[in-house]
Formats: sequence, C-alpha cells, structure tokens
Amino acid sequence: MSRMSKSYERFTRLLEHFQDQGCFAQASFAVFDRQGVRARGDCGGAGLEAVFDLASLTKVFVTTALLRLTAQGRLDLNALVLPLLDVPEESVRLRRTLAQATAASLLTHTAGLPAWYPLYAGTGSFWERLEQAIGFEGEGGRPPMVYSDLGYMLAGRLLERLSGLSLPDAVEEYVRRPLGIPVLAYLPPGADRRQLLGGRPLVVSCYGNTIEREMCRERGISFDGFRPEGQPVEGRANDGNAWYYFGGISGHAGLFSNAAGVAELGRFYLNTQEAPFLRALEEGPWGRGLGFEFGPRYPQGCGHTGFTGTSLFLSRERGVGGVLLTNRLTSPGREAKNVDPCRIAFHEAILAADEEGWL
Repeated sequence: MSRMSKSYERFTRLLEHFQDQGCFAQASFAVFDRQGVRARGDCGGAGLEAVFDLASLTKVFVTTALLRLTAQGRLDLNALVLPLLDVPEESVRLRRTLAQATAASLLTHTAGLPAWYPLYAGTGSFWERLEQAIGFEGEGGRPPMVYSDLGYMLAGRLLERLSGLSLPDAVEEYVRRPLGIPVLAYLPPGADRRQLLGGRPLVVSCYGNTIEREMCRERGISFDGFRPEGQPVEGRANDGNAWYYFGGISGHAGLFSNAAGVAELGRFYLNTQEAPFLRALEEGPWGRGLGFEFGPRYPQGCGHTGFTGTSLFLSRERGVGGVLLTNRLTSPGREAKNVDPCRIAFHEAILAADEEGWL
C-alpha cells in the first residue's frame, strides 16, 4: 500500500468517526506539505471537489491580499488606519475608537472594535451602521483583543480603497490568480455559480439562521428578513451580515472554495520568504498573528476557523498543514456542533503522519 493510500485511510477513518458522532453531515479534507497536496478525501458523500461556504476563512484570504499590497510598498502595516479609510467626520464614535488603530491592529483584532452587530437589522450607510453598533455595544471597556467581524469589514474596505478594485476583483488579482487556486469566489445574488465554480458541487451549509436569530433576540433586536427555518442554504453565505447587508461580499465572510483551493493558500505560507507574509505567521500578544491565530487547535503552528465548520492549519516549522471543511450546522438535529475535537485530532494526525514518514 502506498504512503498516499495509508494517509488517505488514516484521515478518512478519523473523519468518519466524528461524523458518526454527529459532528457534521459532510466533510472534505486536504493534507499538504511544501511540495503539494499529499492526501485528499471526503465523507458523507461530499466529494473531493465539493465547494463549501468558507465563512471566516475569508479573513485569511483578505489578509493575504492586503499583505500583497504591503509587499508592493502600497500599505504600511504600522500606519494609522483612519487616514487610509473614508470614515466621515460625523462618525464620531467610530473615529474615536479607531484613533490609534493601525492596519496591523485590524488584522490582529486589537483595534478596539466590538465583536459583532447585525448591520442588516436597521437602515443607513455602512458608516452609520458601524456608528450605531459602537453606540449599542458601548465605547471602550473591551479587552485588548476582541475577535471582530466588524474589524474585517473595515479590512475589506481598506483593501478596496488601496487597490482601487472591488473586493472580488482584489481577491482575484492578489490571491486566487497568483496562487493558482482553481476555485475561490464570492457568490452574490445572481452570480453565475457554474462559471465561478467550474461546475463543482456546492455543499449545504445550514438550514436557516437559527443562531443569529437568537443572537438578535438576546440583544432585543428584531429583523424580519431571516431565511425560513429549515430551508437548505447552498451557495449563499451563511453569515447574516455578509448575506443580508453586503449582498454576499465582505471582508469577514462570503468566500467559497474547496479543500484543494484552501490548501494552495496554506502551501503559499509554508513556502514564502517575503517579510510581510512571514510576519503574519509570528505569534503576537493574545495568540494572534496577522489574520492567523495560535493556540491548542494548532499544535506547532497556526491557522484559522470558519463558523460553518471550516478550518486551515499549517506548521511552517514542520512544513505540513491541512484543510478541513465540514458543514457542522447541518449535523443530525441541525444543532451547531463543536468540531474543535475533530480539528485538533486531524491536526495531530497530520503531525503524526509526518513524523512517521507517511506523507
């Protein structure tokens, strides 16, 4: 039996175990090193080419595009971000919040912004809604690091401002095309999915927005535009702000790809020697790199997760990594399952297979 076959069986059995435990309905994976993808597989009938809603994995792609501008000398990560954005003068709370924020602080979630707010549950421009979000959540009083979707909405806006391109075109120009990623796309309403995805199958990511309904209810916020509960969501961003407010295109969520596509991003970070990208992989305070996070999920490395059940792991030290794409919001009972035990076991299995010479 070849090394590839051994690796395939090892990882597939592991994922089938967690599928049997009800963690997700379907999954697809890719294990890679600096030279290429070493093992691919799926379970639950997803198929090797299956395209998933990447959710917050979008953030590492947007980070990568901004770092490309840094490598080109068009963005100083230590520069104050306010002069780089078109924040209106009347956005007083937002301007106070961002007064000392740098481009790097947006990418490390240390800009002082709230974690989340349903921009879609109200009216007004992006800046007016951010102003309302800060007013609702309160200014100041937050920990030094708060994982913030709002911060990456601004990162997407920054990318558009500096590049002069729309967010989809910037991701195409600075990430998908140069890295040779076969499929990576935003899917706004009316998008030609077949053309953008090359005919690859889409995986159902959820059945409505049960969790966001509850998040709004807890805050006393009403919104009557949610998808019907029980409706399968396929090829439309699960994230409420990405879909309802931004029409599927945002810096914090909205991208779709498959395991092999995300693996190409991971391989790029294993191989790059360019300073801005190497800086992204340095662990800073509170376990954050630029776009990446560190911690127990990522033994001997770093990575990122997505709310729908997606994740990217890479260990530059060991020269290996892995992509695990699941649809945890479609598990039996349609409850949001914690897939961290599966992620950790998958990452540890990658390191073990490397140690044993199976990759």
